[in-house]
Amino acid sequence: MKKEEEPKTYSFEGKEIRSSVVLAASFLVAFSAYMAIQNLQSSLNEAEDLGIISLNVLYGCIIFSGIMAPAVIRFMGIKMTIILSWVIHLLYTSSNFYPAFSTLIPSSVLLGAITGFLWTSQSVYISVCSYSLAKSTGAVPYDVLCKLNGLFFTIFETTQIPGNLVSSLILQSGTYSNVTGKAVCGSDYCPGASNGTDIAPPEMSLVYILLGIYLGCDIIALIITIIFLPPLPTSEWNSNTSLKQSLRSFFVTLFTSKMIFLVPFIMFQSVEHAILWSDYTRSFVSCPIGIQMVGFVMTTYGATTASCAFLFSRIAKYVGRYILFFTAAVLHGGVFVTLYLWTPTSDDTKYIFVIPIVWAIGEGIWQTQSNSLIAMLFPEKTGPAFANFHTWKAIGFTLILVLSNFLCLKTKLICVLALLALAMTMYTGVEIYARVQQKRKVVAATTSIKVSSNDTKESKFTN
Repeated sequence: MKKEEEPKTYSFEGKEIRSSVVLAASFLVAFSAYMAIQNLQSSLNEAEDLGIISLNVLYGCIIFSGIMAPAVIRFMGIKMTIILSWVIHLLYTSSNFYPAFSTLIPSSVLLGAITGFLWTSQSVYISVCSYSLAKSTGAVPYDVLCKLNGLFFTIFETTQIPGNLVSSLILQSGTYSNVTGKAVCGSDYCPGASNGTDIAPPEMSLVYILLGIYLGCDIIALIITIIFLPPLPTSEWNSNTSLKQSLRSFFVTLFTSKMIFLVPFIMFQSVEHAILWSDYTRSFVSCPIGIQMVGFVMTTYGATTASCAFLFSRIAKYVGRYILFFTAAVLHGGVFVTLYLWTPTSDDTKYIFVIPIVWAIGEGIWQTQSNSLIAMLFPEKTGPAFANFHTWKAIGFTLILVLSNFLCLKTKLICVLALLALAMTMYTGVEIYARVQQKRKVVAATTSIKVSSNDTKESKFTN
């Protein structure tokens, strides 16, 4: 007799938590560099709006890479996609040594083209590890999803700490005035207006030191991924679908009622990020207290977000995601109303630090719970679902950054508040729909059990 084939085991099985930590460590190192560069773009490359335009291009390209993600990941695999992403991060950081339209824009195109693949790979990797761990331990899948997403984003959100701390420690050794010319800070900023902010740049020698450190971070991330990250098996969906089907799956998933209703909810999360990274750092930090303080402010934000991501991932199963999401909405709504009404001065340093702390509490909720929500709503289509998730986030980023070139900040803040209200209304509809579906499944399962039980009784009676 032939021996029965033993079920295949993969290198990540039994090591799901360790694998998630390794993935998070590579993201931590790479994005410590990227986040710090991104936070400084609108202030460091202010001439001809090069910084903002490069971010427009970067996030615009993410839209297309998000759509292509299921197909690309199908051929390259999760691990190889992440490795290629870190190589392109190296190129992007290098281009900032000589920032110009001829260097920064092409590297932004490349980075945007790979970022959709990168974040879809990350989401799928954590989801696969979560379901594997839930299966082996008998735990509730959503609880494990919250746990591993919380673990990943607790580590990931600390990216704002080392990179930004390094930037402020190095840039504060420069000698320059905070602002040159007549500038009006806060929500009164308008692009192209005579009262726009005009940030005094630091010496290039300091910028080169900073970028050299960030280049080293990208190399370390690459090494961690190549050596320590276990590859995932090719999923049944990926192995059995053609290129055309994998591309089609993106749009099929998009036009499900649950995903369509989540679009404003997803876009808001990227829009609030874009406001923080571009408008807040420029008009509420660099303008009133200097570019050298951006790093310290964002370090505070990162430390708070990491702490909150850890906390909320642990209490989600007791409190419920609905309460957490609405708490985040109230906090961010309050932040944007404050930004609309407030004009900061050099005497408002403590308030300039307090705003990102409140902002970060809400962010800790969005980051951990949103990924868990998508994985739970689309357990059989995690690839296309997360591709949609990151594509719509990229669309939100791109729209708000493009509008930064035309709209005054006050107008943008009104638009963001309106988007928040729409997002929470439609999210509520998704939760109601999901609950109705769940009840139907329970009723159907109960009915099936009763029918089966009655059939068994009738069979006994007949015998």
